[in-house]
Amino acid sequence: VLFLEGTEEVLIDSCVFERLDGNAIMLSGFNRNTTIQRNEFVWIGSTAIALWGDTKGTNVTGMGWDGTDGNQPRFIRILYNFAHELGIWEKQSSFYFQAKSCQNLIRGNIFFNGPRAGINFNDGFGGGRHMGETIIILFPGKVLSESNKR
Repeated sequence: VLFLEGTEEVLIDSCVFERLDGNAIMLSGFNRNTTIQRNEFVWIGSTAIALWGDTKGTNVTGMGWDGTDGNQPRFIRILYNFAHELGIWEKQSSFYFQAKSCQNLIRGNIFFNGPRAGINFNDGFGGGRHMGETIIILFPGKVLSESNKR
């Protein structure tokens, strides 16, 4: 429903996202200081909130190890959201997903009834992520997934 790219200081507050076929909110590429707070996500086809940045360093556009151009979501705040019945169509979905994004805060959220991981940190890009005071219930997969464990 919401696709943000090239934004700064966006506030998404007190909205209801209901019966959507795909992702509810997607932050792609450059995004800074977005706050997503006090929203409800219900009957979402895929992921409630997804962040995905771009890097360089290979022949494939947007891929690689070099994030020095800053084309990633950073300083995003995910606060006090309520989400349930997630991943109706997409079984590899989560309440929150981030790839090539960093320095984000996830706090005070409640979410339940999803198909996989409640929160998915796809990689360790940039570090600086903080998560706390969050309740995750009834996700049959792992509650917290980190695909880059070694």
